[in-house]
Amino acid sequence: MAEQQSDNNNLISCRVCGVIMVKIAKDICPKCFKAEEELFAKIKNFLRANPGASISQVAEYCDCTEDAVHAFIKSGRLERVGLRRIAHQCELCNTTIYEGVMCADCKKKLKDQVKQLRSMNPQQN
Repeated sequence: MAEQQSDNNNLISCRVCGVIMVKIAKDICPKCFKAEEELFAKIKNFLRANPGASISQVAEYCDCTEDAVHAFIKSGRLERVGLRRIAHQCELCNTTIYEGVMCADCKKKLKDQVKQLRSMNPQQN
């Protein structure tokens, strides 16, 4: 009976299609994983041929949502394969940037805020 309960603790739904499955390593079923990897390859190839393309251009060419492209940017997968020049919005101010998730101004403001908070409470550094 205890084994059956531990198996139930590993049951999850695929984050894409919702199918119930046993979680082994991923939160996505094999069918959706394959489709996601194919989309990633298509996006990667398009960006290699069209550096600096916007998210909307990538989504249109690759026949996917802008959210799907943005998810690959946010996860860092595109940067890890050497693709850094894709036009997207800063997470904080929506300025167009080409790498990372924040523009230089927002990074500086965030660092300044952290410094200010640390100086207000020096014993916690």
